[in-house]
Amino acid sequence: MEQIKRLIGLRKEAVLLDSWLYILKAMLAIGTGYVFGMMFDVTRLDMISVLLGVMYNLEATNISAVKGGVNQLLASFLGAVTTGILVYFLGVNILTIMLGMGLTLYMALKIDYRAVSPVAIFTSIYMTQFIQSDAMGNPSILLTIRLRMLALGLGVLIAIIFNLIFSFFYYRKITRKRLEFVRLKLENIMSLTYDYLMDHENPEKMSYNMPFSHVFADIEIVTNNIEALKKEPLIPLNVMQKKNLKTAEEVIRRLKVMTHLAYDSCYTKDTYKVIVQEHDLMEFRKFTEELKNLDFLKTSEEDEVKYMPHLKIYPSEDSEGAMRIFETLDLLYTEFNTIVELQKKM
Repeated sequence: MEQIKRLIGLRKEAVLLDSWLYILKAMLAIGTGYVFGMMFDVTRLDMISVLLGVMYNLEATNISAVKGGVNQLLASFLGAVTTGILVYFLGVNILTIMLGMGLTLYMALKIDYRAVSPVAIFTSIYMTQFIQSDAMGNPSILLTIRLRMLALGLGVLIAIIFNLIFSFFYYRKITRKRLEFVRLKLENIMSLTYDYLMDHENPEKMSYNMPFSHVFADIEIVTNNIEALKKEPLIPLNVMQKKNLKTAEEVIRRLKVMTHLAYDSCYTKDTYKVIVQEHDLMEFRKFTEELKNLDFLKTSEEDEVKYMPHLKIYPSEDSEGAMRIFETLDLLYTEFNTIVELQKKM
């Protein structure tokens, strides 16, 4: 039965990111996009743009989708105009396709240098491959731009509305779920840290840089989620919920510090070629167990997490690298104890 659940169900990390709710929202939103797109004479000619506009702008919070949707519409409009002008004067050929794509990418990066909107890229291609004709049968750049922008705009609008509606389902538990998501990531990375510190024979074969990079990226995603939730003007956060958001930000910051400290321990072993014995890491082993017991989804004090004591550890290898590792781990326990205190306030 457990194997069937694992086969059919999503991973725990995906569930903590509200993936089931996202699937439901996507189904309802794209269905609504199809119904409304077919209602209008213009947009029914380009249902692909309507439905892509919906899916590209579904977010966990509404404020992220509004900003993203506006940027996509702006980049698409500018891309459509520039490519349209090129096509009007030069026709459809390899030169206009190349220049149109280049100018679209340039303007998309001017609007948001962190990422190029795939919608803007599609618009540039669209303007050379899906040109509309007027009543006389002549190719019309203006009609093509109108069709693209109206269809895309309808999709973006529907996505924003659904993001707003579903934000009221997300916001009550989003903080605890995101914290638990990060805790789960730290649980995995701390196990990797323990294994790396214990590996004496072939530590160079065990990579730690990439797993840590993924954890840092996940922490940034959660930080952005919470920051967007704080700025959401239409979500009715009460005083306690606003206080919990501030506490959550502090917890996330300290979880990130813990990740840095764990990375520093691995880096020190790698640099100084430190050999750590199993009994030296007994306290760190206890810490990994307590980290597993820490559960941000629980509001009761059942299975209360124990604080990590500050014990002076004398490593088997008397070296600068070994002392640095255990001093770093002691700082990690300090951060953990603070997080346990913060959790009790939530």
